[in-house]
Amino acid sequence: MAADPAQAQAQAPQSTLGSAASAVASAVSNTVNPILPAAVTGALSSNASPNNQISPPQAALEGVGEGPQIKSTSEYIETLCGPLLNYRRMGTDSASGALTWYGSVLIVTTPGQQPPELKLRCLGPLRAEANNNKHSGSDQTKTFVSSKLYEDPRKGFWKFDISLPFQDFEARWEYHVPRLQPAKATPSAGNHATQSFVVPAISQSMRIMFHSCNGFSVGTDIDAWCGPVLWNDVLRMHTQQPFHVMIGGGDQIYNDSVRVDGPLRAWTDISNPRKRREFPFDENMRAQCDDYYFDNYVRWYGQEPFATANGQIPQINIWDDHDIIDGFGSYTDRFMRCHVFRGIGGVAHK
Repeated sequence: MAADPAQAQAQAPQSTLGSAASAVASAVSNTVNPILPAAVTGALSSNASPNNQISPPQAALEGVGEGPQIKSTSEYIETLCGPLLNYRRMGTDSASGALTWYGSVLIVTTPGQQPPELKLRCLGPLRAEANNNKHSGSDQTKTFVSSKLYEDPRKGFWKFDISLPFQDFEARWEYHVPRLQPAKATPSAGNHATQSFVVPAISQSMRIMFHSCNGFSVGTDIDAWCGPVLWNDVLRMHTQQPFHVMIGGGDQIYNDSVRVDGPLRAWTDISNPRKRREFPFDENMRAQCDDYYFDNYVRWYGQEPFATANGQIPQINIWDDHDIIDGFGSYTDRFMRCHVFRGIGGVAHK
């Protein structure tokens, strides 16, 4: 599954937004996206100022959603999830003509934050034998301004579109979001303000990792399971031979419990098929589902060591059923059109 950077391009993700269900946005059309991939996309800005600062269009700073009318007074940028690193595509830079790597970084914060910035710099060759190679346009730190994708009274989604030139050597890059810290101090909440990732040499094939079914179906004895331990092995291999991209083939998270201990429990308990099809999906249920999906995504993507992998290995993700609910998309057309399934599909697409 190797791809030559000089020839291959990954399809850029769609620009949709997401709550916890945000991560599921472009799956219906098999469009690639990151973790909370739906929220990680948008127009890429290539307008660089003389001081090497990349600024998004002014309209992108406004975002959508009913955000709070007050601003945070904290000296820190309080994060609920992230950073999440996304690989988007490669192409030729219009200004320099250099073959360029394009990606994005997503963070989810408490509401009312001022637009954060991201610093990006090249740390040099991954291998010692490449030390004599010259960096191309990578000696200086580049600053990228964020775009606010969405905000409501609980959270805000911020995206940084980043770009960097391919080098003649396999290069390690570092990105840093100043003043970033977890909103809640928990045993698993690490400080991911500074992260690094590896980009292949311009003549090198990519090392690709693939994963899917990253969770457990309803009925699994969760008490007998101690965290996403397979990701420890991923990070061990990544330390020895860094992955350039990881592809999530679907089911990056399992949300099946929405019908067991979540807001769809009452609907699930209805035994009459006709009554289940006619069960209303009102605004109260919509709000409960929105909170459920968001909380579940933040919990899962903030759990180590999965959280570290998401910040250090550029990702491309597609949608599958468990990202919404078990079997979504595979039932009869008549059942898929019922109020509840259309409702949770809309919440997930948010």
